[in-house]
Amino acid sequence: MLNSVPSQIAKGARAVTLRHPNAYEGSAYRKVVTRTAPTQLGGVPTMGGLGVLDSEDEAEYELHELGQCMILMVGQYQPSSLNDRERIVDMQYPQTLTLIEPLAESDEEGYFMPDKHDVVFIHIYEGTAIGFEILDIVGDVNIPPYTRKYVIEKRDELTYLDGFPY
Repeated sequence: MLNSVPSQIAKGARAVTLRHPNAYEGSAYRKVVTRTAPTQLGGVPTMGGLGVLDSEDEAEYELHELGQCMILMVGQYQPSSLNDRERIVDMQYPQTLTLIEPLAESDEEGYFMPDKHDVVFIHIYEGTAIGFEILDIVGDVNIPPYTRKYVIEKRDELTYLDGFPY
């Protein structure tokens, strides 16, 4: 009985995100490491003998399109510790809490589940997009299958006015 609660919350969040008048059309991309190393650690390239922790550690990567999505910004992200709050106040672009839902259903081709370090573009107008990176995934319910909200941050180097680079 209790495990149906997060499923219903997720269905409701999806319906709201796809139909909300303030939701943005967007597209999602995933970083794929392109660098190859002479030595591999479990099939993953190493960096100076150390295993690469995640795609954030890599300088050589490509962005592969995951699919089209709707993005609904639901508020400014407020971290729990005082030091983080002070750091966020000093930032030019604060982190934003969002809901991101793919346009495809879970059983259709083109469905994806956004993950940490994925990049989403909000399509403002033809050839104009603002890029954001997913920094963290948070949720309100700690019962599987969990609810997901995404902490995103604007990335100036990913904002394009004359067409999409990918």
